[in-house]
Amino acid sequence: MTRELAFYHMIRSELGDDLFFKAVQTFVQNNAHQTVETIDLLRAIETATGRNLQYLFDQYVFRGGHPDYKVAYAWDGDSNLAKVTVTQTQVKEGSNGNGNGKSNGSSSGLFDLKVPIGFGYTDQSKSQTFTVRIHEREQTFYFPLAEKPQFVSFDQGNHFLKTVTLEYPIAELKAQLQQDADVLSRINAAIALAKKGGLEAVKALTVALTDDPFWGVRVEVAGQLATIKLDQAFEGLLKGLADSDARVRRAGVMAIAKLKTTASYQALKPIAEKGDASYLVEASALSGIGSILGSSETDTDEAIQLFQDVLAHRAGWNETVRSGAIAGLSQLKTSEAALALILENTVAGTPQPLRLAAIRALGTIPQGNLKSA
Repeated sequence: MTRELAFYHMIRSELGDDLFFKAVQTFVQNNAHQTVETIDLLRAIETATGRNLQYLFDQYVFRGGHPDYKVAYAWDGDSNLAKVTVTQTQVKEGSNGNGNGKSNGSSSGLFDLKVPIGFGYTDQSKSQTFTVRIHEREQTFYFPLAEKPQFVSFDQGNHFLKTVTLEYPIAELKAQLQQDADVLSRINAAIALAKKGGLEAVKALTVALTDDPFWGVRVEVAGQLATIKLDQAFEGLLKGLADSDARVRRAGVMAIAKLKTTASYQALKPIAEKGDASYLVEASALSGIGSILGSSETDTDEAIQLFQDVLAHRAGWNETVRSGAIAGLSQLKTSEAALALILENTVAGTPQPLRLAAIRALGTIPQGNLKSA
């Protein structure tokens, strides 16, 4: 989502669907066939809804940027209180000029927003949401609850453009990854779990890679699993290669390629040899093999033969697959055979997309190798 679309999403969340579309209609009608400025949208919103969203425009449009939040959670079982500490990390302590981290105007770099914080339970009827004003560099909130929540959803529904770093216990992160209805909240939980690492985190991420209902979450989980240096993480990634969605399979291929091990090469080799229902997955496997072999001392003759066969026999839409082979060859930077294959595909008469891929690949080859060729 672009920043502009994210801002319109914030306006829609603030107004609700009915008022939002009424404001858009007013804006279009009042400014038809005219040059408009941002202030005209703000005026149309106020005319149509009676709501003044100057605070949102001031912070996100006229000043720019977005808040970066670090959110920590702890449970006090004696008092049945949930403690949530929110820090705006886009500013440093004292950077606003008053030395205490409190906002003293728009120049402080601090955002002033009313953010919903949700406490979720397996029994959704128990779930509660509180809206708090976050306007200082660091604030701590206490919420009385009947029982300990399974997970905590900061900015429930994700209304605001922001980045969030979660510092929750692993049990709450696992529950959020499994149960939170919001896609971005599940993604943030996956990122936080990967940073914690360990076998428990790997197991939770592996389950999400196979079971999460949204492909976008599964794509993110694949990338996060690759950052955990455990054999079980690699085993989890292998499951992603069988996903029904090509975008997830491709993410799995790209994640496995980053590991640069013999096992990762063996995992990608069948895809490169036999192909995939998606050209993009197939191309990523070929490129990934080159990346793996290019960073090791492994003999590349077998891979060179594979790339040669692909270039000879796998023409297809926009030369996607054969361009993947070229990308793989370009990473075998010390191989004269790889360079020769790339040069063969730079000559006139080669299909344009493949020729362009080969010419671009030459830019990644060390100058000394090119001169010797």
